[in-house]
Amino acid sequence: WAKKRRIHRTVIFSDDGVPEFHGDTFIIKMNRYSDPDRTNLARNAAIYLGKKDRDNIRRPLSIIRKGHVPAIFRGEMVEFEFIDVSKEVYDHLITYTTANMRAAGGNRALRSRDFTNPSDKVKNPTMVDHFINVSMGSYRQLLELGETPQVARSAMPVGAQLNNFMFQFNFLTLGESVFKQRIWEKGAQGNTVKVVQGMFELCAAIDKDLWDTFYEYRGTPILEWTQ
Repeated sequence: WAKKRRIHRTVIFSDDGVPEFHGDTFIIKMNRYSDPDRTNLARNAAIYLGKKDRDNIRRPLSIIRKGHVPAIFRGEMVEFEFIDVSKEVYDHLITYTTANMRAAGGNRALRSRDFTNPSDKVKNPTMVDHFINVSMGSYRQLLELGETPQVARSAMPVGAQLNNFMFQFNFLTLGESVFKQRIWEKGAQGNTVKVVQGMFELCAAIDKDLWDTFYEYRGTPILEWTQ
């Protein structure tokens, strides 16, 4: 990582070199990115295509453009840490069973500090905020009355923020599933779109050419063309 504090799109590289995406109510940290120079992918792409030169870092991009099933991308991964992200978004991310790793305490044992309002179209924002506050208040009151977090979470709104959690995804799952279904195709819920867009921005901050190629050949442009 870069050692100086700098900005790429909406990504901050902190003084200790960790890339962070700062959303409106949440933060995502990229703790690990396995192939920032694309050298592992270059080697595996050469083997996949039977080429002798193994240092061509443009070749993995060509594999995506030619529409090959890019199994070589399954061997590289990104690890994200999510801060002040809602249970709603967590529930969407956990559906990807090809995730390499997940670390989350959840609200069965830990306590939620706050909640996130929906980012979708709302008819009456004041009333929506009021009733979510009522639900969050009921959750907090149960905790104050001595109920365990496991019991109190029954009253917790789906927008309640979880304690920090982590997911590790391989490049293939990100490029062909997570990003495609949550930001490139239509229909994902607003808060999930915001968080997954942040994940994409972090990836693009490390290897813009790779992730922009995934977007161009697996994302909105090709999806709209095929429709």
